[in-house]
Amino acid sequence: MLNEKAKIISELENRIIILYFSICILLLVLFLYYKSEKKNKKIAQELLQSVFHKVDAQITKEEFKDELPDIAHFKNTESKIIRLTSEDIAQNILKELNSFETKELFLEKGITLNNVAKKVKTNTRYLSEIINIYKGKNFATYLNDLRIDYAINRLATDRKFRSYKIPYIAEELGYNNEQAFALAFKKRTGTTLSFYLKEIETHQIKK
Repeated sequence: MLNEKAKIISELENRIIILYFSICILLLVLFLYYKSEKKNKKIAQELLQSVFHKVDAQITKEEFKDELPDIAHFKNTESKIIRLTSEDIAQNILKELNSFETKELFLEKGITLNNVAKKVKTNTRYLSEIINIYKGKNFATYLNDLRIDYAINRLATDRKFRSYKIPYIAEELGYNNEQAFALAFKKRTGTTLSFYLKEIETHQIKK
């Protein structure tokens, strides 16, 4: 009897330990989830505020039009691939890139470095080098940043565009599918597309 009683007590103690451990794990998961939710919401709010208060970190098209980068400032930049033969070439490519951005040609689906090089009337080596030096990023990041910055602004200001299904919006932005768009949005902003859309709707309700 004593052995049986001790066995039952031991099993109960083990179950209590397992229960406490499970509760601790659940609380930790809930805490991490809450922390992640809070972070995503904060980023989404800041993105929306940047649209309506004109404090985007991105240079606006109007500013860029009159303020092309000072080429003299980059004059001594060492290029690992090529050296620009003249400042005029860099100036011309930057002006063509400005036109590319202003006309929102970055929204075309299937666009490549070669496509853009043809549009800005240069070759891929010069274009890649210009983007690396003057934009501080590679071509893929440059293209994605333009698309996501466009999405951030249009989703916030265009109710009709926002009402479309995500796959359609992704296609309009030049992405092959919804997943590619969602990943690019997260990479660029640090929050998810769903949180940003939720924050926009909350803002609309409060208005």
